[in-house]
Amino acid sequence: MTLNNTQSPLSCADYHIAWICPVANLELLPARLMLDDEHHTPHYNTHYDENTYICGTINGHAVVVATCPPGETGNVNAGRLTGSLFKTFPNIRMAVLVGIGGGIPLAITPKESLNDVHLGDVVVGWPGDGKPACIYHDRGRSKVDGQFELVGTMQNPDRRLLSALAILESDHELGRTTFARQLERLQKYKKHTIFAHPGLEHDRLYKAAYHHVGDYESKCVSCDPHELVQRPPRTEHDKGQLVFHQGRIATGNAVIQDGEQRDMIRDRCDGALCVEMEAAGVDVNRQCLVIRGISDYADSHKSDIWRSHAAGNAAAFTRELLCRVPSSSPLPPPRTIVADTLDHTASSSSLSGLTNGILVPQKTESKDKIIKKVPKSGKQWSREEDAKLLEVVKTMGQPKWKLVAQYFHRDDWACQQRHKKLTQ
Repeated sequence: MTLNNTQSPLSCADYHIAWICPVANLELLPARLMLDDEHHTPHYNTHYDENTYICGTINGHAVVVATCPPGETGNVNAGRLTGSLFKTFPNIRMAVLVGIGGGIPLAITPKESLNDVHLGDVVVGWPGDGKPACIYHDRGRSKVDGQFELVGTMQNPDRRLLSALAILESDHELGRTTFARQLERLQKYKKHTIFAHPGLEHDRLYKAAYHHVGDYESKCVSCDPHELVQRPPRTEHDKGQLVFHQGRIATGNAVIQDGEQRDMIRDRCDGALCVEMEAAGVDVNRQCLVIRGISDYADSHKSDIWRSHAAGNAAAFTRELLCRVPSSSPLPPPRTIVADTLDHTASSSSLSGLTNGILVPQKTESKDKIIKKVPKSGKQWSREEDAKLLEVVKTMGQPKWKLVAQYFHRDDWACQQRHKKLTQ
């Protein structure tokens, strides 16, 4: 990743991918290491948007990276973050929520170790079975006899991401993925050891009813090894691979640190493979694809030693996925201001008079108020789906000319000032 110190030629309207990593001190660094380059964030209205963003590119895509302030995670804060994000960057078409989550092993242990969820694996929230990708595990109705009826699910992710995910899965079967190349981005970082695999001996899954013995940082040295779940172990070769699973993800408002509750969530949420607590907040504002690196088994044996490794793997997987999304199709068309046809009898001063109040409003004025300033004689509006075209036609015997303006769908004040000069 390189840092481009020059001012970015892009405006907020030119970004079409949002990379959301809620835990700033853990998930932001690997996200930035996945960028091809960083450039300065375009100007935006900080009066209503209190967030700070990282902007850059990945394989030709303009990407904005957003994170929560330290200590402010969970659905509520994720909702606050993305509510402003999607207003400041109005043309976001694809959103990925990337970070760590709690793994939920399968109810029946498979014969092949790669088919079950292990620490350091990546879970992608898309089961591909026609059922919801993410389920609110704590939203529903409590009924008699201990029954709980779930009532909340998330929107499906953007089809571009799902199409790219299908290609990635096929490439993986053919041995054509480049996960190793993405992981090298982490290894080149000067403190790369924080992303290293902690060791297979630290990947322990205890029986759901067995609780941790000792303090939080004891790494289970006092826990009974006879209470471990017997399942096929991963090998040293597997240790160097990025293993991912496609499946359902459960989202809620609380950190889960109880094996029995974890298994109950799995059964309640139709075989969920991961539990996390930010997806619902993002979904309030925009559909997203949830990608989680498994840092613990959502039980009392939870520790921090897998967190950085899991976050790095999730970021590497996300870059690999985005590299399979064609960079041309999602990009918005070029944005310009043009005097299309101007009769020689119409002076530049008359052009400036008609556009006065449109291109140079007070910064505090809304676009709705600005629209009302257009002279009623000769006002004609034509708004396409993406609000890319504004026509102002001067009539009443005067020469007819057209102004193609970008102002009404961009929030870059500096650009508005440049546009003003073009009409003077």
